[in-house]
Amino acid sequence: MKKLILTLSLIILFGCNSSRNSSINDLIKKGDLKTLKKKKKESVDLMNDLRLDLNEINKGITLLDENEQIQVISKFNVTEKEFNTYVKLQANLKTRKNVVILSEFQGPLKNLLVREGQTVKQGQLLAEINDSGLQEQLDQMLIQANFTKDNFDRIKRLWEKNIGSEMQFLKAKSDFEKSNKMVNQIRDQLSKTKIYSPFDGEIDEIISNLGSNLVPGSPMLRVVNLDIIYAEAQVPEKYVSSIEVGTEAIVSIPLLDKEVTSQIIQSGNFINPNSRTFRVEAPVKNKDKRIKQNLNARIKIKNYSNLKALVVPLRVIREDASEKSFIYKLVATDKEDIFITVKSFVETGNNNDEEIEIIKGVSIGDVIVLEGANNVEDNQRVRVIE
Repeated sequence: MKKLILTLSLIILFGCNSSRNSSINDLIKKGDLKTLKKKKKESVDLMNDLRLDLNEINKGITLLDENEQIQVISKFNVTEKEFNTYVKLQANLKTRKNVVILSEFQGPLKNLLVREGQTVKQGQLLAEINDSGLQEQLDQMLIQANFTKDNFDRIKRLWEKNIGSEMQFLKAKSDFEKSNKMVNQIRDQLSKTKIYSPFDGEIDEIISNLGSNLVPGSPMLRVVNLDIIYAEAQVPEKYVSSIEVGTEAIVSIPLLDKEVTSQIIQSGNFINPNSRTFRVEAPVKNKDKRIKQNLNARIKIKNYSNLKALVVPLRVIREDASEKSFIYKLVATDKEDIFITVKSFVETGNNNDEEIEIIKGVSIGDVIVLEGANNVEDNQRVRVIE
């Protein structure tokens, strides 16, 4: 009966549209505000009744229509999980054991006892420089030093017995000390003719060939140890409070398709005034020796962690005109795989380019729209596919 009345009301309403418009115009001319307000209320009530009735009709059609056209989406179940974010930076790979050995003595390179690529031990003799007769000088100085020692010992014994003058004693002592100093100086110079490995490593390059005439400062050999490589990066100062010694770091080397988990062992105390960055270092074990110094690398440094975070894919977050973030939750219906979307505003936290932490607005067990989030609206019927 109600539907019949509403239908007749619509017919009367539209059929009398022209006379109704003239009636409203008459009321406006008469200035009859009370009657106009009454007519407005009647029209609003009629429209509300029609809207409610139309919603019921749509629900009935949806329930009975097997061929209903409906938006297809996928869903995401909100769970609690560990959530981390990382600072991604370009890194420079270097070793602390990369040394070019320089000559400290002038003369021809007499012996070269290693080859490029050879593994050497710390203290191993690598090369010898011609001493230009320095050994003969040392032998002569040793004879002279032994003579001055014997002479000093003899005069000292006599001096202790109050025999001889003080000048004789002091001169013998001075000659003895002087000869010893000269012996030590020649020995020091002679030691510079022999080149030893400063640490365990590998001969990376032989710079000076056998017979080369060397002068102090001439490069001879490069010795490298690549057992441990250090990834060095410059970190923006805004992360100074979240990155410290012990912070987890992941070093990736694209050309080797290699990723190594490490930690920060050095965090610089100096902020570069030009770049506003500080230096950090993370060690990278290099057992297979494939990692080379200065190889292109990237480092990810953990700057946030939450062991019990509510996280959703970043792509499901949408924003309204006022830049407020929201998602669409799914409410089940009586029909299998059919849900109603509900627009829910959320407060977001950190993100890692793939996922984002939700601080407020969702709970464990909530089901939200995943694929298709950009194609649905609030209070829309959708079909969920796995």
